[in-house]
Amino acid sequence: MKGLIRKDFYMIWEYGRMLLLMSAVFLGVSLVASDDNFFFAVYPVLFAGILPVTLISYEERDGWNRMCDAMPVSRRTQVNERYLMTAFCFLVLYLLTVGLQAAVLLPRGNAEKLGELVCLLPCVGLLTPAVMIPVTLRWGVEKGRFVYYVFIGVILALGIIGANALSAAPADAAPGAVWLLPLIALALFALSWLLSIRIYEKREL
Repeated sequence: MKGLIRKDFYMIWEYGRMLLLMSAVFLGVSLVASDDNFFFAVYPVLFAGILPVTLISYEERDGWNRMCDAMPVSRRTQVNERYLMTAFCFLVLYLLTVGLQAAVLLPRGNAEKLGELVCLLPCVGLLTPAVMIPVTLRWGVEKGRFVYYVFIGVILALGIIGANALSAAPADAAPGAVWLLPLIALALFALSWLLSIRIYEKREL
């Protein structure tokens, strides 16, 4: 497991530097953007969801999945490591985004906006890999590429629409159910994890 984690960190540095740079840019822009729009704040956690699938594509291109099958590493362990790295990347960018936005919004008395962002980000950052990792593990990167791009577009559109809808709603009319969204996202991520293990253990490489 430790070796797989180190391998992913090396790959993130080698192939994911552009996503990390874009995340930093959007984090910076979000600090000066309007408080009524979370457009720029959503992007960093979206990139966190994209990154694991990006790494899978490079591994499949280089034949890593077949080579790893020849090592004393179970497929369950491979999937577990993938989801742990996904959760780590999401958590880092989530905390960075929320922390920076809190530093901007709280002094302005916009605690409600911060609460909305706290609930929205897990939906964007966790649902993307929750769908794309099982699809990619089942059909491979090439066959899953169309679903990949369509789903990214749908998630981004829904995130922006949801953020704008929450921003437009009166403060006293914000639905209490919005606080259930992170729990739903976490539950779907956990189900995706279990599904990916079953899919990858049965897949013929």
